[in-house]
Amino acid sequence: MKTVSKGMLFLFTFYILLGSLPTNLLAQQKIKRIAVLDLQGEGVSKSAAKTLTDRLRSKLVNTGAFHVLERDQMDEILGEQGFQQSGCVSDECLVEIGRLVGVEQMVGGSIGKIGQTYTLDLRIIDVQTGRIMKTVSEDYRGDADGLLNVLEVASKKIAGKQVKESSDDEGGSSWYYWVGGGVLVAGAAAVLLLGGDKGGSGSDELPDVGGIWPPPSN
Repeated sequence: MKTVSKGMLFLFTFYILLGSLPTNLLAQQKIKRIAVLDLQGEGVSKSAAKTLTDRLRSKLVNTGAFHVLERDQMDEILGEQGFQQSGCVSDECLVEIGRLVGVEQMVGGSIGKIGQTYTLDLRIIDVQTGRIMKTVSEDYRGDADGLLNVLEVASKKIAGKQVKESSDDEGGSSWYYWVGGGVLVAGAAAVLLLGGDKGGSGSDELPDVGGIWPPPSN
């Protein structure tokens, strides 16, 4: 009987201590090491694609969900290994780079332009298994400056933040983000805030998501 009592006391103490750990400490244990390969430019200049890649890295850092490898660090490691990034577009190549730089996930993809529409296509690959964990596709109509907001949305989707589209009173559409366990934030403010999971499946494997930015009016 004493053994059972001691066991129950141990479990009780364990859960109390677990619950007393800082939230940020628990969150850090789930943060993934990730690297972003330069986006392939299709209809946009190489310098623009490079700039947008750097901004995507910054946006991913801001989500708080990843440890993002900096460009200089990745270039240095790959340079020491004699590995050339140019022309690396296949999943196998992304996995090889991921293993060389010591990250858990790789982000690769392209930014293109067809007519007046920009297209952003990203894929997130698990370095250990070589599987595509998630894809994100965004279409954007407008000036090139607006691509910065598109990257904001894409980074949140990569991090598993949910975006909800809802019609406004004038018959158009606007973006809503789930934050703080179900609170909705709309409009321009939503673009600046980090979203939280609406519920979550508890799985590391996330569904494909895509969207049009800005959402088309009805």
